[in-house]
Amino acid sequence: MTAFEDTLERFRVAVSGPASEVPLARAALLIAQAEEPDADVDAFERRLQDMAETLTQQLARQPQPPIGRRAVQAANQLLFRELEFRGNEQHYDDPRNLYLTHVLRERRGIPVTLAIVYAEVCQRAGLDVQIVGLPGHVVCRYTPPDPVDEDDEILLDVYNGGRVLTREDCQGLVRNTLGSRVPFKEHYLANLAPRQVIQRVLHNLKAGALQRGDEERAARTIDLLLALYPWDLDEIRDRGMLRERLGESREALDDLEQYVRYRSGARDIQTVSETVRSLRRHVVEADPDGAEEAE
Repeated sequence: MTAFEDTLERFRVAVSGPASEVPLARAALLIAQAEEPDADVDAFERRLQDMAETLTQQLARQPQPPIGRRAVQAANQLLFRELEFRGNEQHYDDPRNLYLTHVLRERRGIPVTLAIVYAEVCQRAGLDVQIVGLPGHVVCRYTPPDPVDEDDEILLDVYNGGRVLTREDCQGLVRNTLGSRVPFKEHYLANLAPRQVIQRVLHNLKAGALQRGDEERAARTIDLLLALYPWDLDEIRDRGMLRERLGESREALDDLEQYVRYRSGARDIQTVSETVRSLRRHVVEADPDGAEEAE
């Protein structure tokens, strides 16, 4: 078993439970370990726990149980002022911004990974902080104990030092991504389950790898996505196409035949079917006996 295969199997086990019970930090660290095989996942989890214990101590020193903005201010003070986590504006497109190991080492990241750090530390310190997946910009939501209404909740831009956001601010962030003509939808402000956060990290990794032409890394990322959602036929198709370009004809054929079998009405079915026929000819020519056994 290769190092990647071992990490993939441990990732598969980690994300196998209900969407809301997936261990977010561990899953994110395993994604990073897929590209950094020597990364010590347990050590990085302890680092998060140490930060949470520091926050717990700081909250306990306050004269009253901190709620509302005072709780948020304590978390912001620790993470953004004392530990100096911040958005990596100079190298936003660096794929390492999506590796939680790198973010914890360098204290630089992009919205989704900084949100993971913020939510994990706060939750371990007893604060109800959830991740919110605005289109194009992940933020966090703090909900105090026994909230009276939604106005008690606080939205935070963790990419910009924990800046408190209004709903109008969030609408502006979405307009910057989708354009002013696209109406704002309330579900944009819904909390993400840990499984959804992990999917967002992986989609970003995959898109970046494809943009850079790093097909091997993109294929590994798709393997992780399929460990998360085994029957995502679009990802199965994409992996098959990548495998075909990487010269892994038999593996590509397995993926694309599955797509053709279950997506017979897809818009790209003709293109994929032609690729399947070409792969079948190639596999037969390369190994006639093996092809007959497969049939």
